[in-house]
Amino acid sequence: MDEVLVLWDVDHTLVDVDGLGREAYELAFLRRFGRPVAHRPPMAGRTDRAIAHDVLRLNGAPAGEEDLEALRVAAETAFEELAHLLPVRGRALPGALDALRTMAGVQSVLTGNLRRIAEVKLGPFGLIDHLDLDAGAYGWSHAVRANLVGIARSAARRRYERDFDGRRTVLVGDTPLDVEAALLTGAGVVAVATGRYGADELRAAGAHAVLHDLSDTAGVGAAIARARGRG
Repeated sequence: MDEVLVLWDVDHTLVDVDGLGREAYELAFLRRFGRPVAHRPPMAGRTDRAIAHDVLRLNGAPAGEEDLEALRVAAETAFEELAHLLPVRGRALPGALDALRTMAGVQSVLTGNLRRIAEVKLGPFGLIDHLDLDAGAYGWSHAVRANLVGIARSAARRRYERDFDGRRTVLVGDTPLDVEAALLTGAGVVAVATGRYGADELRAAGAHAVLHDLSDTAGVGAAIARARGRG
């Protein structure tokens, strides 16, 4: 069966959590080192592994594997403590829930987030019910986002006993790094201008289709078809 694997980004594609993820990492750093984060690395489109390494390095803290793991655990704990703020400060982005409800094929996530943080972000907004999170890939598996695509394809292959090679995999995301990850791995990509990058920037990055948001459910389906090379 020629079925599509749609891999959704989380932050600024499906949800906006008003910087709570950043706050969790800064709280984790403060608890471990007794001082606040002074130098913040760029975050948009990057993996949590890459961000955590840079947080440690830029702020003069040891950045070995054990140090990364300790920061990961502390960040997960901090985010769960902040999770009660999600219904107040966070939101599902327009059209996200309807897009997930109506999309055919296998749906999961390809996100820079730690898996537990992704679950907590998606949960309050009803989005998690429409995603097979075991068929996706998360930001602690590799520092380079493009390398998550193969991880997600392998996970989906194990679960559904079919291949999702080439443009049978479609990424949906809001940054040029989402676009790059797809292009480097032969996947299709729909870029959504709901984050810090505009439609022209995402188009210039090479996205197969660009949307201003997810509010037009039929338009989302058509864009995914174009990204698959079907439209």
